[in-house]
Amino acid sequence: MSFETLLYAIADGVGTITLNRPDALNATNDTLYRELSGLIGDIAGDRSVGAVVLTGAGRGFCAGADVKSMNPDAKLLDRRARHRWILRDILQPLIALEKPVIAAVNGPAVGAGFNIALACDIVIASEKAVFSQIFTRLALVPDLGGLYLLTRVVGLNKAKELCFTAKKVTAEEGRELGFVNHVVPHDELMPRAQKLAAEIAAGPPTSLAMIKTLLNKSSTSSLEQMLEYESFAQTIAYTTPEHKEGVAAFREKRQPNFRGAE
Repeated sequence: MSFETLLYAIADGVGTITLNRPDALNATNDTLYRELSGLIGDIAGDRSVGAVVLTGAGRGFCAGADVKSMNPDAKLLDRRARHRWILRDILQPLIALEKPVIAAVNGPAVGAGFNIALACDIVIASEKAVFSQIFTRLALVPDLGGLYLLTRVVGLNKAKELCFTAKKVTAEEGRELGFVNHVVPHDELMPRAQKLAAEIAAGPPTSLAMIKTLLNKSSTSSLEQMLEYESFAQTIAYTTPEHKEGVAAFREKRQPNFRGAE
């Protein structure tokens, strides 16, 4: 695939997306959003991809929206339509993608970049990574789902502090707050992210898809609803070729080949 603002490669069942505007610290613009929207849709339908790594080229993960590309004369309804397009066609599909997504944060993840990382399932951060909900510096409101996602990993009061102050958070502070899973030496970031993604990609695709979908529902569902979802999902899981392969592998004392199960 050829892109203007992205790089994409597949290896060992892992699709690696690289935001590729390094001279702008991978700040987002409409071209990047359009290309990312199309690529997420392609990945969703690609059975050869079992997990995804999302990272940035150069010294940054994503510096948020490209201020240089902003149109100060845009009408309010046009701005609202654009934001709805970004949320509907990029953010929601990324969160709903039925394949685990690992954010490999190699540097600054600021504004929308911070929230793109939060939209992923696992965050691995380089020791050089830094995060900020920078929006109040520009008299804006956190976007790309930040108001929803941040509170669910750090709690309401801490989310308010991060959004009110636009303070910078180191990778280690992010781990302590709970939105970073692992902090690693900078040179080990991509090997660690790729290794974890490959391990996940070797897992059973149907159960991984259901687990991700139901975990995403858990924070807004009641216990009764989650138990009902669980009963349906487990009933389906028992009927899959992957389950049969898992049982056979267990009995034969070998590693299961879930990706080859039909």
